[in-house]
Amino acid sequence: MRIRTAAQRRRSQERKAQAEREAGIPDRVDADFRTACLLDLRGAGGPLLTLEPRRGYHAWRMVEDGTVTDCAALKTLIHRIADQMPRTLGVR
Repeated sequence: MRIRTAAQRRRSQERKAQAEREAGIPDRVDADFRTACLLDLRGAGGPLLTLEPRRGYHAWRMVEDGTVTDCAALKTLIHRIADQMPRTLGVR
């Protein structure tokens, strides 16, 4: 197996991309339609959070008071937020 340099790989990719353009195949568009989510948990004793998508990743950023506090998949972030929330027992 021959080891190729980064410049060789880049030239090869550009040749393939140009061949696709000439064949009528359009370039990919960066189409990320996700929007930031605001979670106001102050009524339940939690913080005011903003969940922002990371471009090019499946991950989301959790922003609290203007600083990024965590970065993970959306479901993982929601689980972590729930773990940080105070637990309350129902009235019996």
